[in-house]
Amino acid sequence: MDKVKTALEIALERAKTIEVDEEKIMELDYLPRGRVLGAQFLSNKDFNLEKELDKFNLKARTYVVKGIEETFLGNLRLPRDEISMDTNRRCMEGLLTIKKNKAALKQVFKEIEMLFQYYARALEQAYVNLKEEYAARIAQAGRSLGKQVVPLRLPNVESLPEFQEEWARFREQLSAQYETLLEEKRQYIRSIR
Repeated sequence: MDKVKTALEIALERAKTIEVDEEKIMELDYLPRGRVLGAQFLSNKDFNLEKELDKFNLKARTYVVKGIEETFLGNLRLPRDEISMDTNRRCMEGLLTIKKNKAALKQVFKEIEMLFQYYARALEQAYVNLKEEYAARIAQAGRSLGKQVVPLRLPNVESLPEFQEEWARFREQLSAQYETLLEEKRQYIRSIR
């Protein structure tokens, strides 16, 4: 008579037929470890990335480095302030640590630095232009009222909600354009060994 199998026995039989992809298991294990090491490097100036990498065998190290690279490239962003510039510099420093073709990497870093400079100049110029445009609008509105009102002191255009909304919208559009260019640089860095 046939024996009735328990759910556990059925599960064990099925488990025997499953093929385990060792590479996928290593990737699932070591990629997150690399991401953590990358984050530690970014947050701790005294963190010795090379020393930490030496703790992994060659096969595991491949996935760890890939995780580190993802962290650095994910944190390489258009600069908004000095803190973001420091983070970008630290990302570049870390990438130089994990990549072999340092000459190609340094060249793309020069291009990225130029991109950041153009972005900063474009933001600055756009801000000045928008500010002047709003000041002119307010002055025109004041003149159109003519002598009906005692001359008023012009408000600070930068504090106007309309100005802030317009500036946020413009900054977002400009950032999107430059982000596309930065993503091309990130893709190129991924291809460098």
